[in-house]
Amino acid sequence: MTLHSDHSLRIVVDATDLYAGQVGERALEQRDAPTESRITLRSFKAGETWSHDGKHLLEVLVVRGQVSLNGETIGPASYVRLALGVSATFTSTEASMVYLNARTPLEPEADSYALHGDALDWRQGMVPGLKVTSLHQGLTKHTALVRWAPETRFNPHTHVGGEEILVLEGVFRDEHGSYPAGTWIRSPHMSNHRPFTGPEGATILVKVGHLDVA
Repeated sequence: MTLHSDHSLRIVVDATDLYAGQVGERALEQRDAPTESRITLRSFKAGETWSHDGKHLLEVLVVRGQVSLNGETIGPASYVRLALGVSATFTSTEASMVYLNARTPLEPEADSYALHGDALDWRQGMVPGLKVTSLHQGLTKHTALVRWAPETRFNPHTHVGGEEILVLEGVFRDEHGSYPAGTWIRSPHMSNHRPFTGPEGATILVKVGHLDVA
């Protein structure tokens, strides 16, 4: 099975029903070999357990609630990165939602770590109204959380290697549309836009430079 596997296309997925409290899973992307990937947004009831077998690199972001990772509790905005070969067991200690990105790594990676959401290092962004905390920096890609104050505007820019955004809070906007919390946007290599926020502000998970460039 493949879903949204063509990285040359711009994709917008509305998963706001999960944000409204529905329990379940929304597949965002699925690709087959040689570069396998499965990106999902999942909502769990308290007490549910799931496992990761270590066959892929795994990124986890706790969107809301609390999750136990091999016995360690991680809360909202916590980020976990498990290298290839590292398995884990997760338990939703309360009703929770998580972003899961399992894939074949394109760059050599050996580090596994967890960043707790209540201890992230937020820094001033490139324009007033932005706060950024880096989650992972690779050779060609970057993963971060970005807080947008209300009525913030960013400069027009182009993404070499594409961009992926999950709106976590508020409403994110650009010249193409408005995206409430629970919206996933993937934009291809060399795409461009001018993002901004309205009165609600926004918090987003953003990944750049990681998509196919062919």
